[in-house]
Amino acid sequence: MKKYLIILILQFFVWNFGSCQSFSDYSGIYVIKGSGQKLELDSRGLYVLYNPESFGHLATDFCDYSSKGRWTKISSDVIDLVSENYYLKQEGFKYDLKQEVKLSQDSVYINIILPKEFEDIATPDFSLLFNYNTSKKIETVNREIKLSKKDYSLLGVKNQVSLNIKFTAKGERFFNNRLNYNILQDYPLDIDKYNYFTINLPYFDQCFYEFEPYYHSNVFIKDRKTLIWKGEEWVKQ
Repeated sequence: MKKYLIILILQFFVWNFGSCQSFSDYSGIYVIKGSGQKLELDSRGLYVLYNPESFGHLATDFCDYSSKGRWTKISSDVIDLVSENYYLKQEGFKYDLKQEVKLSQDSVYINIILPKEFEDIATPDFSLLFNYNTSKKIETVNREIKLSKKDYSLLGVKNQVSLNIKFTAKGERFFNNRLNYNILQDYPLDIDKYNYFTINLPYFDQCFYEFEPYYHSNVFIKDRKTLIWKGEEWVKQ
């Protein structure tokens, strides 16, 4: 009986100590050997995927990380990653909209401004949708857009506009970042008062564009010092 009680007490400490340590045991910095890539899991349940010192594209010249968010151990051999863009509004989506009266009153002008540094990265398509009328949808690479009030049926109705910034995946690069960004959704345009709209996106920069989103991305635990993620072994430093 005494021996049985000792075994129960030992099991109690093992179970409780193990459950308390299971989270912090996997915190630390993991690297892919020879690549310079680093994944940090901290003891608060936050992760950072750092950019390597040499990644082959411009963003690493000044972007310290390519993704960050939360991590959770969801089973004995799986860690779950959810990037912050799924629960936080990122700076890159913020905009300033200036409304003016300029040029011809028969037309509406939309001027989209991105940071200068972005001009060397990629050429986006600006997708504009007015009043849910898909037949009048505009997709263009031009940042300065002029359209006729008459041709686009903007007169005599309550006007709304949606703006998406879209990119096309091309070339040999493997894209982990987003290719579609919803900036405005059914934004009301008062063309009775204004006809020139400037949409400024001051934080839509390289680091925002290069950010890698992960929604319940599974990281497999090989052992206490090795994780398997995206087909690679990440070894704890």
